[in-house]
Amino acid sequence: MHHERVTWPRWIDVQTDWEPDGALRDIYVQATSEEDWQRVVDVIRSRSWPSEYTEDGDSVEMPALVGEIFRHTGRAAVLWQIHPTSAINVNCHFFTTEEIEFDLAPREIVGQAELDVVCEFVRTIGQVTDKPVVVCWENMPDAPTMVYEPATDSVTAAPDEYEDRK
Repeated sequence: MHHERVTWPRWIDVQTDWEPDGALRDIYVQATSEEDWQRVVDVIRSRSWPSEYTEDGDSVEMPALVGEIFRHTGRAAVLWQIHPTSAINVNCHFFTTEEIEFDLAPREIVGQAELDVVCEFVRTIGQVTDKPVVVCWENMPDAPTMVYEPATDSVTAAPDEYEDRK
């Protein structure tokens, strides 16, 4: 069986980006469509990670079609909680079709093993959308701490000049 060698940032190099400071960390894909969203939802479901979908706090069956979820966001607070491990919760609120956004609590990312899970999640999203994915402090997509680039199929610590390359 062939195993590809995938490299992520080393915990020692990015751990200060995950120090709890009261803010969440966001995962963004920009310039998306409903089709991108559908591919993301489908690939996450295919991973069989435990998840829960709620509307206004009530657990309900998650619609199969993303378009239906977005129709619900106009009348209810939608939340999809994904658990790639029992210790990590990734949240999705389906704010807009033009931007895919997830958030997670930095207090759950405490070492290389957890960082690897986040990187695998980010890479999965990037591969299925074939778009860059940024990890950043809450609501700061223009100042990423980590970036997935489809051209290299890798997640790296964002260089300080990332913003200048956009």
